[in-house]
Amino acid sequence: MPSAKAVALDALAALGSQFALILMLVMVGVCFLPDGHHGDFVDWLRAAAYFAGLALRGTLSLSAAGSTGSDPFGSGDYGVDSGFGGAGDLALTLQPLLLTCTALLAVWWFARRREAVAPAPTMARAVGRSAAAALVYAAAMSLLLAVTHAGSGYGLEADEDLPISVDLGVDVWPTLFYALVLVFLVDCGTRSRHRVRQAVQRASARWSDWWAAAVTAVSATAGLLAAAFVASLVYVVVGDTGDLGFGKALVILLSGAPNVAILAGGWLMGATLGSSAEGAASTQVGWAGSNSPAVHHSEEAGLLHGGLPASAYLLLLVTVLVFLPFAMRHAFGRDPRERNWKALRIGVVMAPLWLVLAWLVTVSASTSGSLRLSVLLSASGDAHIDVSAGLLEPSSILVALAWGALIALAARFLTRPLAGTFPRLAAWLTRLPGQTVHPQWAALLAEALGRTGRQAPAYLSPSLTEPLTNPPLSVSRRRTRMITTALGIVVLLGAGGYAADKLIASQVYSPENAAEDYLDAVSEGHAADALARLAARPSSDPLLSDAALAAQLKAAPLGNVKVEHVDGDDDYASVSVSYSVGGHKRTADLSMVADDKDKHFGLWPRWKVSDGLAHIEVTAPSSLPGVRVNGKQVAVEAEGTTGELAVFPGAVTTGGAADSSLLEVGGDTHLTVEPGEDAGASASLTLTLTAAGEDAVRQATRDALTSCLSAATDLEPEDCPVYASEYLGTVSDAKWDLGSEPDVSVQVDDETGDVTVEGSFDAKVTYTVTDSIDDSKSDQKQSDSYTFTGSADLSGETPTVTLDSY
Repeated sequence: MPSAKAVALDALAALGSQFALILMLVMVGVCFLPDGHHGDFVDWLRAAAYFAGLALRGTLSLSAAGSTGSDPFGSGDYGVDSGFGGAGDLALTLQPLLLTCTALLAVWWFARRREAVAPAPTMARAVGRSAAAALVYAAAMSLLLAVTHAGSGYGLEADEDLPISVDLGVDVWPTLFYALVLVFLVDCGTRSRHRVRQAVQRASARWSDWWAAAVTAVSATAGLLAAAFVASLVYVVVGDTGDLGFGKALVILLSGAPNVAILAGGWLMGATLGSSAEGAASTQVGWAGSNSPAVHHSEEAGLLHGGLPASAYLLLLVTVLVFLPFAMRHAFGRDPRERNWKALRIGVVMAPLWLVLAWLVTVSASTSGSLRLSVLLSASGDAHIDVSAGLLEPSSILVALAWGALIALAARFLTRPLAGTFPRLAAWLTRLPGQTVHPQWAALLAEALGRTGRQAPAYLSPSLTEPLTNPPLSVSRRRTRMITTALGIVVLLGAGGYAADKLIASQVYSPENAAEDYLDAVSEGHAADALARLAARPSSDPLLSDAALAAQLKAAPLGNVKVEHVDGDDDYASVSVSYSVGGHKRTADLSMVADDKDKHFGLWPRWKVSDGLAHIEVTAPSSLPGVRVNGKQVAVEAEGTTGELAVFPGAVTTGGAADSSLLEVGGDTHLTVEPGEDAGASASLTLTLTAAGEDAVRQATRDALTSCLSAATDLEPEDCPVYASEYLGTVSDAKWDLGSEPDVSVQVDDETGDVTVEGSFDAKVTYTVTDSIDDSKSDQKQSDSYTFTGSADLSGETPTVTLDSY
């Protein structure tokens, strides 16, 4: 008889073998960590202990606390020291089922080996051994987890300038409970397997209907999980794994194979994937009061809730093709003449089964913490948030119950027609796990195979002597062709529909096609079509009209649109495109977003360009009457700038608001702009005078001089750049005349566009002098050269010149 010491050693050997396996996996895994974070052997031991605890439904906890204390030299007028302190906790619960299976397999192996040497004579003795093994295993695991709590590791070191204490490890108490329960159940089942088998046989005879339903539910679930894992593996090989890449995605898939299979299997059935965050956070700043907002966020994705691609609905065919054989296998264990609805118990069994599976793969995290700040005014805050993600248990129960009912219906109504159509396949299905094949079904299948000219397999040979008490299966060729055609259509609609969905999504309604269609609409001058392909369509703007776009294309045609590269996922994409503007090649990156609310035929997302417009800002001289962009007048601010304007990509023309034979607008009157918010362009306009404009300004200057001279009545007129002196008497009847053609120089300011004039001229004045002594009068005459400055105004039909006063 094995002693308690031997049982304890077996439990320790089971834990040790599991720990050694996990340690080896950790040592292999650290090879893929970034440089400087490989840790040492002690870190590897701790990591292995953490994974061993997580395998038994443990909770990984991280606690951090620290404080800078207070600074006596940082006191302000309010007498509050500067400093901060805080503490935070994070508890993460997840269960890597692959490691859970290795732990329970080790327990099973050593218990089975011990029982093979010295079996327990009674059930009580077997239970006692299992209880002892579970206590030793749980105690050793608890001690291992307690020892491996650490404040550092893998580069997690405390900072001397900012002292923070860190504690990382797996909580003992949850792991202790699950270790006791799981190890006891596995160990006890192993040591009592003969008694359990006999009890199951007795129960199966008494509860045959429930036993058959349970076998079918478990077998169908196992088949679906296998198909889900294969589908996930195929996706990793041929699908787009995004930033993870093939290697990382494959490692995650293989290391979490059972978890991935359950999630994908539930998704194939139609269970809802969900995530939620709930909690509250409070803040209080000195005497300013407090605020405690609640945190609540939840997202759901499922066949009934949406949030999944349209192709997901077509994948229901995979679930049907997996469950249908198990429905037929369930029917093969019953009398063909049976017409009751006992098979509905399959759904009753599948519901709690998937409830447990959904609970196993749920990931939950809880975080809480507090923070205190003291900088002039004190502030503090607290937070507690619970986060979970995985299959939602209510939806898992409902869909499992529904699929169980569908399996029962398939077993009731589809078994006979399908078995008659495919007798060889039906005969092979009898080898699937389940109840013993009913003799009548074996006889029916053997008789159907004989009528089709095929030999019955060996495992159906005893049925050849079984008399038929049921109508034989219909094996008519016409019915076979009809059912085969119907099944082929279903498969084609499913598999072909899925392929067509992917093909249409990638070739017809893809982001690259949407980007190309946008630029094609621009190149063809269809402004409305181009705007309809933008994610955020701007309001009515004359620069985004057909007329403005036609002006762009007239200045330089846009064409030769070609997609160079596409990078993105199901919601966002970046498309690199090349095109030509006026014969010159240009390149740009268009950011694309999928509009899930507006889909093509309700199936394929409508991709929109998020930054398809170009942006330009025009700076013009303040004297310019107005600015035109692509032939459309735009408003100019007081600073002489138009602000940022949205235009279509391509060639943009800028100029003055009105044509004039006197003024000529220069500078950036023609430039090419690219799409994108960060690809803005700027244009600066300049103003110059034409030859006719300079002549007109000179003539206006002469007219201004002539006008002011003819209006002058004294020797020092106020509005004229001339003057004369007379000291012999009183001057009267002064008359000024232009002596020679003025020499005029015209300048235009580069920034403001103001036109100024300067120059010189000769003038003469005649007047009468009355002597102040004898009142005699005499006519006098003077002439001299003068200079002048002034400004010209070209806003009218003809320029006018205003001379500066002296």
